[in-house]
Amino acid sequence: MDQAQHMALIASIRSRAPNMTRALQRVAHYVLEDPQAVLYKSITELAEDASSSEASVMRFCRDLRFSGFQNFKLALAQELATQTQPDASSTHGDTVIDLITTARIALDETEKLLNRRTIEAVANELLKASHIEIFGVAASAITAQYLEYKLARLGLKSHIPSDAHLATMAAATSSSSDVFFLVSNSGSTIDTVKIAQLAHSHGARVVGITSRVKSPLAAVCDYLLIASWPETPLTGGAYPSKISELLIVDAIVSYITKAAPERLDIIRETAQSVTDRAI
Repeated sequence: MDQAQHMALIASIRSRAPNMTRALQRVAHYVLEDPQAVLYKSITELAEDASSSEASVMRFCRDLRFSGFQNFKLALAQELATQTQPDASSTHGDTVIDLITTARIALDETEKLLNRRTIEAVANELLKASHIEIFGVAASAITAQYLEYKLARLGLKSHIPSDAHLATMAAATSSSSDVFFLVSNSGSTIDTVKIAQLAHSHGARVVGITSRVKSPLAAVCDYLLIASWPETPLTGGAYPSKISELLIVDAIVSYITKAAPERLDIIRETAQSVTDRAI
């Protein structure tokens, strides 16, 4: 689709809907009723909310000449962005205060979504794992790197593959003593989901951080940790979603030190080891 077609996306859906099959009409009517909400949904969530199927959502997107759901959402986000007026609720006009406000909301919502028993279980799995593999792409890689750093401070060795092929090969040779920690805000990143599925099929424990309870990644995880603030195609790596994920990482680390207080000594040792690197 060219730019002109992008700008007429909603109008195009409205005009095409009467000639669609009933399953595709249900998807079209849901999109037309609340297009903004669609930006925050996974394909699984949209299919369920529209009383349809993932296959019907894909056919709907292809009927509109998009190769997939993510391409459709990107075009929808671009169109809605041209129609959206500045947020009237932001009255102070201070960008820093606005960021702090959204961060507080994201953290408060994430706290309500976090199951403490799940965090404790993840901490114990990491402590007893013979190998920890961490993976995330693009903005999710930032969270993956932060987790690797925090585990290193605790003396827990982990590994982040340099690309998806290496991560897939690691999953293909994993075992029940391994933990695979996957990060994907959407829960629909193809490489991440494939790695999770493959690791799970080999008996590895699969832990996921995502904002989507209903997503392909969530469906395969042994332990699911939900971060508030889902992203749209135009807000990938947004500050509120990142700070929510980092909160989860720090919560896991805190539970590890509670379960294994001797790790606090290792934190001091690892801190001491790099004291000569600062001027």
